[in-house]
Amino acid sequence: MAVLRQHLRRWAVAILARRRGEVRALQDIRHLYGVLRFGGAFAVLMLLPTGFLAWQAVSSVGTEELTLDAELQVRGRAVTASLQGELEGIFERFRDATLVRLRRGESPTANLGELSPYLRAAFRFDATGELAAPFDLPSPDVVPEPSARWRSVARRAAATEESEPRAAALAWRDAQQATTHPALVAEAILGEARALRAADRPREAEARLADLYADYANIRGRRGFRMGDLSVLMRADVRLKEGDTEVAQSVLETRVEQLLASRWTIGREGEPAVVRRALATLQGISDPDWLARARRRLSERHAQLYWAELVSSELDLVNSRVPQNAFRVHGARTDSPGLWEIVRRGDSVYAFSFSVQDLFDDLRSTVARADELEGDLVAGLYLPGEPVPANPISERALGPWLPAVTLAVHPADAAGLAASRQQRRTMRVAVVLTAVFVTVVGAIWVARMIAIEVDAARQRADFAANVSHELRSPITQIRLRGEALQLGLVDPGSDTDRHYDAIVHEAERLSRLVDNVLDFSAIERGAKRYHMRPDDLNVAVFHAVEAARPALEERSMEVVLELPEDLPPLWLDREAIGQVLTNLLSNATKYGASGGWVHIRVAESDRGVSLSVSDRGMGIAEEDVAQVFDDFFRSTDPEVRRRRGTGIGLAIVRYIVEAHGGDISVESMLGQGTTFVINFPLAPPEGAGDAV
Repeated sequence: MAVLRQHLRRWAVAILARRRGEVRALQDIRHLYGVLRFGGAFAVLMLLPTGFLAWQAVSSVGTEELTLDAELQVRGRAVTASLQGELEGIFERFRDATLVRLRRGESPTANLGELSPYLRAAFRFDATGELAAPFDLPSPDVVPEPSARWRSVARRAAATEESEPRAAALAWRDAQQATTHPALVAEAILGEARALRAADRPREAEARLADLYADYANIRGRRGFRMGDLSVLMRADVRLKEGDTEVAQSVLETRVEQLLASRWTIGREGEPAVVRRALATLQGISDPDWLARARRRLSERHAQLYWAELVSSELDLVNSRVPQNAFRVHGARTDSPGLWEIVRRGDSVYAFSFSVQDLFDDLRSTVARADELEGDLVAGLYLPGEPVPANPISERALGPWLPAVTLAVHPADAAGLAASRQQRRTMRVAVVLTAVFVTVVGAIWVARMIAIEVDAARQRADFAANVSHELRSPITQIRLRGEALQLGLVDPGSDTDRHYDAIVHEAERLSRLVDNVLDFSAIERGAKRYHMRPDDLNVAVFHAVEAARPALEERSMEVVLELPEDLPPLWLDREAIGQVLTNLLSNATKYGASGGWVHIRVAESDRGVSLSVSDRGMGIAEEDVAQVFDDFFRSTDPEVRRRRGTGIGLAIVRYIVEAHGGDISVESMLGQGTTFVINFPLAPPEGAGDAV
């Protein structure tokens, strides 16, 4: 085994050494050993346990199907118990809220929505069993049919109220003499007052209204209105017409409060109609908040009055034998819109009527939601006479509140149940396969991350080698030139000057390289800072280009510098911008020399100010364009590899540009050249003025 490992090692080294050399090939082999060791550990600790668990999960599918029927029974009973519990909770909350009110001495017949959303009317009976609040039972008194003479006079008076109001007033007086029934007399007095108001005789109209209120206030007319209420409405109209708004407002508001607090008669619409008319008259006069409260109270009481008329025939259910503070339920009857809860408190008995339809609709909605959650089960509410499916899983009546309603839970159908089982089986297998897939993808991802880390380590190793090579070249040149001068091997004159110039040039190149390495190290540590202030970008660009011009001209490159006039000042660090230009021009010198031309251009743009550096050199491969600003990146193109470089110059350029709030992009085509474009914003970057 050891011999085989040695042969494999030599074979791998021989293959890798062709491209990377023997030393780097050995480094790659060591990295590969680390990856293989990690992969083996991952397979033993993760993949094998995952496979075992997947096998166990798949084998448990059959066992799970055996328990499905029992689970359906449990779920069916849970659905019925849940709905029954929800129904019980509705009335439990109502009872608690009602007892709280009674203990506080508050009436439970008002603000019914606070007690239960399904409560529609509440009644209080006294110790004798008579209805005491908030309504009266209708009186058997009936207004007789008026005589022919009264009808004739009344028709004539009504027809002339607008055209001849004085004659109409006299006709209404005749109508008062034509009958002795209080309701008809009161109606005639009201007509006379109306005619006097139309005849602009407000004082006389108010006098007749005062007589009407004094003698017939509680008399109801043929349409069910109390004459006292109608006289108040008309008196307010007279006062408003006379401009006496305060009196009219006071009279109407007082009457509204009295009517909203009084007992209304079941089956009569007089009181709510009077309140509605009074509130319409008070619109724009009374306080808006008071009007809103009054309208809410009117709406609630009117709804109760309507419901009370629907269930008035069931009020005989109430009797005095209800225990103190104990609620008794009268379940919904098939012919009734409501169900009842009755409680005794002291000498009073309270009867609460709930809407069966609203309660049933909400329960049906709850059942529909349960059907959505339990896809393989169907729950249903069945009214009397509706067929209940055979062989239900769970069945019960919703008593005592809805004793005639049946709740049943059953499978949707046999095919649906089989489909549910198949779905569960498929779901379990899918979950297992998903877990295995995620594990495999995770393993691949980890392997990819390891490969990236190996590649990063290789790039760092290449960076160290490239830096060493870059340092060796200028140091060698400086040493050789210096030794030649030291040993007197150089002829005095121009040859000596060339050696000195070469030493200075190589020293400057060495200084730039060291600065780049130190700056990149500071950037990686997050310690690099730039001092920005308003400055002229043209000046920074000009100095950087002039400093690089000798190296460019040495390679016979034409330098074109285009600087605009009146360029707005930008927030920048001049030395950092000079370093950006130096690195870009250094790249143009190395990779663009074949084109013999470099163009530096500064211009205003929609985004601020742009700085571009273009050459007509070898260009950048399309697959390398997206990576040129990455740390340590060096193209694999042999033509690029033959030129010296560390792979950090453009990374430093990108960081400096982003620190100035700008962005940099590159456009390039192989064999045609490259253009780097930097955009600087006019606004100062965040933190400008401080060290950035």
